[in-house]
Amino acid sequence: MKESRKTLLVLLVLLFFAFLPTFSEVPFPPQDTPLVMKEVLTKTSVTYSWLTPAIHIATLVFLIALYFYGSKIGRVTSAFFGILFIFIAFGNHVTNTQNYGLVVVTGNLASVLVVGLFWIWEAYKPRNAYIFQKVSLWRYWMLPLVFLAFWFPINVQVAPDFNPLLLLTSSFGVMFCPTAPVVIALLTLIYPNVNEQVLRVTSFVGLVFGFFNVLSFFVMPGYPLWLLILHAPLISISFYGLLLPTLVK
Repeated sequence: MKESRKTLLVLLVLLFFAFLPTFSEVPFPPQDTPLVMKEVLTKTSVTYSWLTPAIHIATLVFLIALYFYGSKIGRVTSAFFGILFIFIAFGNHVTNTQNYGLVVVTGNLASVLVVGLFWIWEAYKPRNAYIFQKVSLWRYWMLPLVFLAFWFPINVQVAPDFNPLLLLTSSFGVMFCPTAPVVIALLTLIYPNVNEQVLRVTSFVGLVFGFFNVLSFFVMPGYPLWLLILHAPLISISFYGLLLPTLVK
């Protein structure tokens, strides 16, 4: 089977995962799924907040080291992102909630787990060449959105919070939505020297997550506009990651 067909098959499986039911100890009607997921994500983002300073600093260290040492630390960097996504898969989507008991957001968990495993495979058999060649200026368009995702300025009341301290303590690194745009943007800057399967899988899951957040804005009562705005990096950079092989020959 050609690599393109394998990638398409993986994307179809990931699309199937998006529609897997969420399991909980306390039954709930299907239309309440967004509310259940909201409770899960709100709790898990706070539960692991103590880890966020270390993850922010480690990410910055890796990005700076990549710039100076390139592929010499490529495997370690890919393994770091793989472990991070696997942690997010379980840590962000399995928890005990007040209203629903133990909840497993199956679709999200499976999708992010696949992303993490692809990154681990990349660390085992590297194809990403972390060489920052001179690229067209337009390819840096996403850097302000990368900064927004890394900062993710929102508080526990889901209201805007522009505290600079969030550059070390935001949900980046413990939630998929602010983490994926930073990682995808890194791959776009070294394109075409990338593992295209990793780029496509990470971007596709990001776009699916972004789509469901847009949908939640219209179907979930009280879904904050600010939260939707903060998903702009995920939606736009994920779409760009999928489109880049067509834009750049």
